Amino acid sequence: MKFKFCGGGDCPEWLLVQINALSRMTSIKMKLLAQCTVNSLLGEPFNFEKAKELMADAKLDVENCKACVAAITYILKNAACHAVSQNYLSNELQQIGLPREHALALCRVYLDNLSQITKMLKNESLQIGRLDNVDISKGNDGEYVMKLNYCSTSKISKADKFTLTKEQIQLLIAEFSDVSNQMNTLAQECKE
Repeated sequence: MKFKFCGGGDCPEWLLVQINALSRMTSIKMKLLAQCTVNSLLGEPFNFEKAKELMADAKLDVENCKACVAAITYILKNAACHAVSQNYLSNELQQIGLPREHALALCRVYLDNLSQITKMLKNESLQIGRLDNVDISKGNDGEYVMKLNYCSTSKISKADKFTLTKEQIQLLIAEFSDVSNQMNTLAQECKE
């Protein structure tokens, strides 16, 4: 069966297994767990102790708790990514075995946070981080040492250092020039 929140594809088997585990929780606790998950998606640190407390009644081990959080994250992110409506998502979740009350609770959290999740997904899509600084210095044997300081997509500052020969630098410049020309051509085509 195909599901819109799965991008029009089949529901992953691991998710079906976790639906069973999520069904063992009360709908209220699942809603609270979903809200914790959303807060984590939006940049707050995830409170795993609170998640374990919420799932204590379901008698799940630590690995199943983590898998349930991953399932909720998958559902919320994919539903937002594929612009699934609240009612459609609720119906699909019920089709894969989530009880109606649980599906409605999850969809309520989804609807309340949809704009923020969508904004977060747009901000994170197709990003490789931001380049902060490039330092080039001449090393031994006529080689050049290049140091890149950048901020990764997870907002962590990183630095990478590598050595290039003169020929490699010339090739790099030529390839960047070629990419720049292609992008300029594409920009002109898009304006027309």
